[in-house]
This record gives sequence, structure tokens and C-alpha cells, in this order.
Amino acid sequence: MTPETNSTQSSHVIEGVTVPVTTPMTLERQPDAALLGAQFERIAAAQVDTIMLLGTNGEGATVRTEVAGSFCVDAAALWRETRGPSARVLVAVFGSGTDQTLDAAHAILPARPDAVVVAPPHYFIHTEQELAAHFSAMRVLNAPIVAYNIPRYSNNPISLSLFEQLFAMPHIVGMKDSGGSKELIERAAQLSDTRHDFAVSQGNEKMLDWGLANGARGVTPGVANLAPAACRELVEAVAGKDMARAAAIQARLTALTGIHAIRPGVAAMKAAMSLLGLCPPTPGAPFAPYDEEELARLRLLLGDFTDILSAPLLSGERA
Repeated sequence: MTPETNSTQSSHVIEGVTVPVTTPMTLERQPDAALLGAQFERIAAAQVDTIMLLGTNGEGATVRTEVAGSFCVDAAALWRETRGPSARVLVAVFGSGTDQTLDAAHAILPARPDAVVVAPPHYFIHTEQELAAHFSAMRVLNAPIVAYNIPRYSNNPISLSLFEQLFAMPHIVGMKDSGGSKELIERAAQLSDTRHDFAVSQGNEKMLDWGLANGARGVTPGVANLAPAACRELVEAVAGKDMARAAAIQARLTALTGIHAIRPGVAAMKAAMSLLGLCPPTPGAPFAPYDEEELARLRLLLGDFTDILSAPLLSGERA
């Protein structure tokens, strides 16, 4: 059943809330889009239109190219069926070089993404000129490109001067920033005033309200998997200039990132989602699922957030 759609769908592909969905995996650690049903229903119920597949939170860099395409096709179809006409789908692609990134992008194009989110190459450190060439090469995809600034994992940050080069490329329509540079967000917002088809999404979970108040047109926080409605309410609070309300929601979401204090990263989010009955706990190899002691600590922590979680905690020790 398709839920009631949001009649005020945002105009830009990364405006509003984007949920960087987890990638559910079988016990054999194979991505399985059929397992996304409960998660998608909760996101749709929160009146959120946009998902991102295979992002960092979705373990995209660990998913084999030969299976990524079929997973994204099935996942995109399920999301569009679940959310209805307002549904939007982004897909992130990674690679240690330009050719590998293009291979990954071509594999997921049959999913008809509204935009392809492209990270800088990882492993080697590259010059600014090389990084500009990498993003320039993405024009052959004939799809809107969102640059993904994630220096923690790429070791190739998008600097201010590099951003200005990317902004001049017509095929690049936005940037998802997880680096946390206030200067970069402010400069991007300033330039965006001169190009209305370009937008910035704040990915730093502890700076969502600040980013929105300073020119970001959307947010892409990992915690949106757990609390999508709260993330939407934060966006609405900033848009309505109710900064006290926004600060209160931000404080709750920042506290929710405490799940990563147990054992940070992909396994933490998978375990939390499993305790809500929304995703199997299995992460991609070589990540290990949470053990019983970690799950007990996580369950205790999540018990303090029942007011914003998208689903109730399951009974028992393991989902």
C-alpha cells in the first residue's frame, strides 16, 4: 500500500532529509533488497521522500560491483512503490580510481537514480587537479552528480578551491558534506545563490541545525535510519526559524550518535536497526556483528530514545 505522499516535495534532489539507508544482508553477507520492506515503511511513514543507497552507512564500498546493480534496481523499485510519486533515489559510488568509480556507477544506472553520489578516490592521496579530473570524468554518465566530501575515509578532502572548480561543472548539481568544515558550507551556500540547480546537504550528524541555518538545503544523517521523523522535524524547525526547537532536536540526535561509543561504524547502526526489527544485524565482511555484551549495552542506550526512534525496541536479547 502506498502511503499518502508529501504534497510539498522539495524542488532539489538533495533538499530536505535524505536517509542513507543501511544495506540489509543475508547470513551469507549478500545484499538483499527484499529485506528493506520494514525499513522503507518506517521512512515513508515519517513523510521523508529521499533515500540514498550504498552510501557509507550502507557499506557501499564493501559491496561487489557485480551485485550492486541488481540490488539497487530492486531497492529503488521497492522504495518507489512504497513512497509513491514523491519518491527519490540517490546511489553512492566509490572506487580507488576513476575507472573503478565509473564501473560502479554504470552498474547502478539501471536503477534510474535521481542522482549519483560520487566520492573522491580512496587509498592514494591525490592532487587537487587530479581530483577535479576525477569528478569531471563523471559527465559521461549523463546523470546528475552529487559530490561526496568524506575526508575521513577518502583521505582526499574537497577543499574550498576544489569545490569552486566542481561548482563550475554543469553535471555536478550538489555536494553532500560529511567533513564538517563550516567555511566550506558557507562558501557553498554563497555560490549556490548564483546557481539555483545546485544544493548542499549536511552529512555531519552533530552540525545539522547549523548547516541548515547557514545555507545547506538538506541533511543526510546516518541517524535518520533510526529517527527519520525527528530529522524531518529539525529541517522544518530551521525552515520556520524556530531555532530553539531545532536546537532541542539536534541535541537529541547528537546524543543518539552515542551508539557509536560502543563500537563505532557500520556494525553499530546494523545492530541498532536489528533491535528495532528493521534490518538484519549482519554487516559486510570483514565487519563483525555485535556480540551479546555489546547488544545489551546498545539496548540500554536506545531505551533512552524511545520518543524519537522510528520503531519500538524488540523484546529479547537479539533481534
